[in-house]
Amino acid sequence: MTESSARVSAARYDGTRNLKHRWLQAALLAGGVVATLVALYTRVLPLWLEDLWDDPNYSHVFIVPIISGFVLWQRRGELTAVPIRGNWRGLPLLVAGVGALILGDIGDETFLMRTSLIVILVGLLIFNFGTQLFRVVAFPLLFFLFMVPMPGIFFYAITARLQTLAAESGASALDLLGVPILLDGNVMHLRGITLGVTEACSGIRSLMTLVALGVAWAYLMLPKFWMQVVLVVAVLPITILANAGRIVMTALVGRWLGVEYAEGFFHFLSGWLIFVLALVGLLMVHGLLRAVSPQRVSSRG
Repeated sequence: MTESSARVSAARYDGTRNLKHRWLQAALLAGGVVATLVALYTRVLPLWLEDLWDDPNYSHVFIVPIISGFVLWQRRGELTAVPIRGNWRGLPLLVAGVGALILGDIGDETFLMRTSLIVILVGLLIFNFGTQLFRVVAFPLLFFLFMVPMPGIFFYAITARLQTLAAESGASALDLLGVPILLDGNVMHLRGITLGVTEACSGIRSLMTLVALGVAWAYLMLPKFWMQVVLVVAVLPITILANAGRIVMTALVGRWLGVEYAEGFFHFLSGWLIFVLALVGLLMVHGLLRAVSPQRVSSRG
């Protein structure tokens, strides 16, 4: 072996050893951080998971770790190539996250305590690994915000508004179809039957699921930021229109066949059907955006 070949081999060996040493340090640090966070959130995590499991409005949360894990897998090459350079900018975020956890615990504010975990993770990543690595994992990490139930005051305010929109749009559509109807708040009076637009019929469940899917869809499938924003914003009108269609179908079935049919299996089936139609609507918006700005989707992995 020549001297130059020996030097190349030695350099490669040193590089491999340094890389392994670097990732061993990162693994040990990650283990210590996980243990510390588990200790800090011993009281928070069990109730958090219980709320997500029991609340049907947050059934979409089970897709969040799948999507985040997929994005991380796509970016595994970038993760191994990013230089580790800790940055003091993460320290204020770390302090803010710990402060939010303490304030949330004092005020018994679960939303504050739960979001504090993500703020702490962001701070730790930037402080120990630097902003370059954070940019690589920013989306999959921040996407976990969809696993945090929103404060009740906002949830019920949005639900109430969606109920009103669903009732008004459904009544307008029935009126256009020539069906006599009297709308009293969120209650629709048709000939022989009365239907109420309840919280479950407001479309809030479909909206939250479609927003989460829309954000992931936009990030993974669309190359330009404005296109991503348009797709996500389109979720709201699509959900409202789809839910109005469900109300119209339910009202017509109830009027023709009886309330027992409208509130039975058909009501369950129509929920899934409308969700599929909403996904088709998003697919159409995606197609229009790609037609307006035809460009190959840039690779993110």
